Amino acid sequence: MSRLSETRDRLTDALDGSGIRTAIGGRFAAPAVLIEPAEPWIDRAMPADRLLARWKLTAIAASTDTGAAYDELAQLIDAIDLALLSLRGVSLPPWGAPHDLTLGNVAHPSSVGIVLMHSESKGSAAR
Repeated sequence: MSRLSETRDRLTDALDGSGIRTAIGGRFAAPAVLIEPAEPWIDRAMPADRLLARWKLTAIAASTDTGAAYDELAQLIDAIDLALLSLRGVSLPPWGAPHDLTLGNVAHPSSVGIVLMHSESKGSAAR
């Protein structure tokens, strides 16, 4: 398994383990967190045994009522941040202002954060 795939799996496992519904793509229902590659996806501007991966997290509210959705997004973001704190080599993302994301012809307020995940090759951990 690639280290890049391993970072995504660690991220997904932490969120799923905290009871947060995740999606990598395809069809899904809100509330959920959509996990996609961010720009730049991979950064190797560090020692050769280290990798920095960026993942775009889109927190999507189930509620379509703006006020209720903002409250729901705030709770979802708090839950995501708490789950991320359980991971080694992860920074908490700054979260963007809510914007509408259309799912099944219905606009759902959502917020985007970019998470940075450090990964070391298996041999470097023993050094």
